[in-house]
Amino acid sequence: MRSRLQTVAVILAVLLTLGTFGFAQSATTSLRGTITDPKGAVVSGATVTLANPATGFSRTVKSGSDGVYQFLEVPPANYNLTVAVSGFATIKQDHVTLQVSQPATLDIELRVAGTTEVVEVSGAAPLVNTTDASQGNVFNSIQLTSLPSEGRDPVSILSLQAGVTYLGNTNQDNSKPNQTEDSRAGAVAGARSDQTNVTVDGLDNNDQLQGLAFQGALRVPLDSIQEFRVTTTNSNADSGRSSGAQVNMVTKSGTNNIHGTLYEYNRSNIGQANDWFNEQAQVKAGEPNKPGVLHRNTFGAWVGGPIIKDRFFFFGGYEGQRTNEAVQTTRIVPSAALRQGIIQYPCGSDPLCVPTTLASTGGLYSVDANGIASVTPAGLSAIDQNCATATPATCDWTAAGAGFTLNGGANPYVANVNGTNPDAIFTKYPLPNTDSVGDGLDYRGFTFAAPTPTKHDTYILKLDYKLTRNGNHSLFLKGHLQNWHTNGVPQFPGLPPNVFHTDNSKGLFAGYTALFSNNFINNLRYGYIRQGIGDTGLGISDFNYFRGMDNFQGAGFTPTTLTNVPVHNIVDDVSWTKGKHTIQFGGNLRIITDNRNANASNYSYAFTNVYWLDNAGIANSGSSLDPAVGGYPAVDSSFGTNYDFAMAALAGLLTETNKVYNQDKNGHFYAPGEMIKRNFRNHEAEFYLQDAWRVTPNLVLTGGVRYSLLQPPYEVNGNQVSPTVSMNDWFKRREQAM
Repeated sequence: MRSRLQTVAVILAVLLTLGTFGFAQSATTSLRGTITDPKGAVVSGATVTLANPATGFSRTVKSGSDGVYQFLEVPPANYNLTVAVSGFATIKQDHVTLQVSQPATLDIELRVAGTTEVVEVSGAAPLVNTTDASQGNVFNSIQLTSLPSEGRDPVSILSLQAGVTYLGNTNQDNSKPNQTEDSRAGAVAGARSDQTNVTVDGLDNNDQLQGLAFQGALRVPLDSIQEFRVTTTNSNADSGRSSGAQVNMVTKSGTNNIHGTLYEYNRSNIGQANDWFNEQAQVKAGEPNKPGVLHRNTFGAWVGGPIIKDRFFFFGGYEGQRTNEAVQTTRIVPSAALRQGIIQYPCGSDPLCVPTTLASTGGLYSVDANGIASVTPAGLSAIDQNCATATPATCDWTAAGAGFTLNGGANPYVANVNGTNPDAIFTKYPLPNTDSVGDGLDYRGFTFAAPTPTKHDTYILKLDYKLTRNGNHSLFLKGHLQNWHTNGVPQFPGLPPNVFHTDNSKGLFAGYTALFSNNFINNLRYGYIRQGIGDTGLGISDFNYFRGMDNFQGAGFTPTTLTNVPVHNIVDDVSWTKGKHTIQFGGNLRIITDNRNANASNYSYAFTNVYWLDNAGIANSGSSLDPAVGGYPAVDSSFGTNYDFAMAALAGLLTETNKVYNQDKNGHFYAPGEMIKRNFRNHEAEFYLQDAWRVTPNLVLTGGVRYSLLQPPYEVNGNQVSPTVSMNDWFKRREQAM
């Protein structure tokens, strides 16, 4: 299979070089229309000129025998249209706005007049799409910069159209810290978010690591975009990669006039309301009602102009973002009593569940007026059935030393039992300040406004050059660089972030457009994007979990993942007009390499997991540490699981241990926490053919086919293990996604 796909790739490369295949999901557009006389009869042989004085662009065609004229592969911009034919007045139409991937139709009615008369039409020309049935909207640069958007993010603009669902960035949902896809938060026409195809200047800009609905591998600042279109439904055969929305963005270009923009947007805490949970926690602690920090500052500068008038142009600039935004974060922490080795539980309808003092039970347990029992460390030792065989028999943990025999009730290395160990693990936690999480007794909540400062820098430079003075052959070259730093949420106040996120992704784009004739146009493009993502965690060694409770920093051991994904994209467009047929056919080749260096799967870990005990629990089981065994009030059945989790943590019962080993094909064993390299590669090739047949000037039939060749990922580093998915599984997944 691999050799067959490699052969296909070679053939495709040759065909692309010859310019015989194309792929029309490009950053261009088209204009067509019918020329008629005052009586409605078609006019053939009319000279139609489309010109853009800002760049010196000019192209001329003749109307056919059916009176139809057509301009293909035209850069989106504002144009002037001139129509001249013997016996009629010359028509000049200004403000003909052609938008990306939006085929436009503009019919012209001539007027009988002298040969020297010119009729100028002012005002924007009404343009409609009568060429295909695609649905979608185009946003131009004025709309992009005028519409309100949070953080100058194009994502918020992309969602402002029918058929689009966007509920915000779900990665900010603290309850789902491992969520990396927004399949439920971003969708177009009901499709999965990872079915969206994001292109910039006609080249692939899809995030290969996450299934985001609208966000590409490279962030495109609003002020660098000339316009974009989102085709929501009824895409043509030229739309590629996936069955979802086709997002096509176009970068601004320079013109004969110097133009630019300088801006800064700032948002501060002024007028900011406090989070309700944060406010309640502050009031409870006697602290002032103060909202978490919220500073957002976006600034930038962009400029474009000529290097050589009508021939060579530049556009470029910079955008920076500085944010320090608090994310309300809630953790589950041990209660004040549990920190001291005292466990609490409701005893419900048990006959012993009556108000009882410690004095009356010899300091073993007590029951308050609300039916809440509290068992002291001494009481837990008394019901720990393993104490009878412990050495020494008094269950003296200090005398037991580092041997850590699992008996004696409360573990003094976990809780500060009777004030004997102020450095116990539970004492490192902050005291609870909310009961929005936890069981309200042993496990309680701690909420705080966690700062997440970010520093984003984006740089773009684009050059446009006409190889020939008439512009029939032209080039563009664009470089894109981003340098981002983001601090993740800390585990608790005063601690370093769990993860430091960096993004140094970069891209290089080039395109060559050749107008061999007005009926035959080739558009060849190449794109290279290298996603560089780093998530540097605090993981350094194996670790243990307290089940049901958040671990203190140093026990969570967040891993480190360093990823770079270079994507080579070769695209070529051919548009050929033959009589009443406009034929487009093409191909797209992506070479995707996924290089990962991570230690997430190279840590061993243990759980205080009560379900791995021989009786799969503690409360009401008749086993060690069950209060009913010692004649104490029994745990209410509705609280059994909560008691089990807290008791296992308090006693330090590491009942489940998972030992992880990694070995490569050469026999090398990786040490715990050592980075493991995995390198995969796959190829994606697509072909299509479509035809727009003008049956009559008012009727166009469009049809086409598209064919895809997908190669499953294969490992390119021979020292590692085999791919994570089989070839059959890969094809099944891709088929489900199509």
